Amino acid sequence: MWSAFYLTGVLASLVASVYFSIHARRRGIHPLESRMTLGKMNIALGILVSLFGLNQFTFETLDTIRIVVAIVMLIVGAINLFLGTRNFLHYRSAWRAELKKGI
Repeated sequence: MWSAFYLTGVLASLVASVYFSIHARRRGIHPLESRMTLGKMNIALGILVSLFGLNQFTFETLDTIRIVVAIVMLIVGAINLFLGTRNFLHYRSAWRAELKKGI
């Protein structure tokens, strides 16, 4: 069960991060929309790194190095997830305010 969830999560977050990365770097896109899309990319990468960290705990032999690597990956993934969410919400509100001001 874990392997199906893990594989689906890794593939979905990998595809999402690549898609958002390409989408954010298109020409002619508004800078606020680009920053908002980069926030989505950071959320997807945070999920990906967190899943890699969680996967380290599924191995049968847990030694100190594996636990330290897993904890570091979980921390980096959580920070990336938090900062990506914060940036996405900030730039989304700025984008909506600019759209409302333009009308």
